[in-house]
Amino acid sequence: MTNAASTKTKEAVITAAVDLFMTRGYNGTSVRAVADKAKVNVALISYYFGGKKGLLETILNDYLIGYLEAIEDGIRRETSSFDRLLAMVESAMEYQRTHHRKARLVLREMTLDSMLVREVMASYFMKEKHYFSLVYEQGRKQGVFTQMRKEWAILHLRGMITMPFLHAQYIREVFHLEPNDDTFVIHYMKHVKQFIELQLCKDHKTKDLPLPMMI
Repeated sequence: MTNAASTKTKEAVITAAVDLFMTRGYNGTSVRAVADKAKVNVALISYYFGGKKGLLETILNDYLIGYLEAIEDGIRRETSSFDRLLAMVESAMEYQRTHHRKARLVLREMTLDSMLVREVMASYFMKEKHYFSLVYEQGRKQGVFTQMRKEWAILHLRGMITMPFLHAQYIREVFHLEPNDDTFVIHYMKHVKQFIELQLCKDHKTKDLPLPMMI
């Protein structure tokens, strides 16, 4: 099998797995069901991923690597603490919107207590916390942000970043809104910006203070 064919097969398996894990749950999905939906030989799943657990691990790792890269891009785009924090949130939101089915699956899996989830938390999410801590602490030192403990600030921000994708069905059914729609994202980001200005900033007019590059 050529490299292009291998890549196409892996992508088909991952797409099928995301759909089935979302609708049937991880435990309710068999390797055979994934192979049938992806229209591949069941042996290829073991060959490429080492089985169902390896397949889920690949989905989590690939998604979270891209998620962290999006946050890093937000940091690099701006020079002030306020704008960097806002850009990090915007980049994270856009990445999740672009990969909304994977985002929902990954966020749901993160609510479960398993060895795999703990390993992911210890690597990717600790790095996410590190990035937000760097920007927030720099802003506090320069008098841009309030003295709210960074743990609470990060929890607030992370809650706003994940809510539209973790609770997408709730938003659709109860509020009749589409969390992947441009209009929703534009209005939602206005509220996120307002939260940062009113709750995290001492005086948002000071947001233009430059910061050194951190990554």
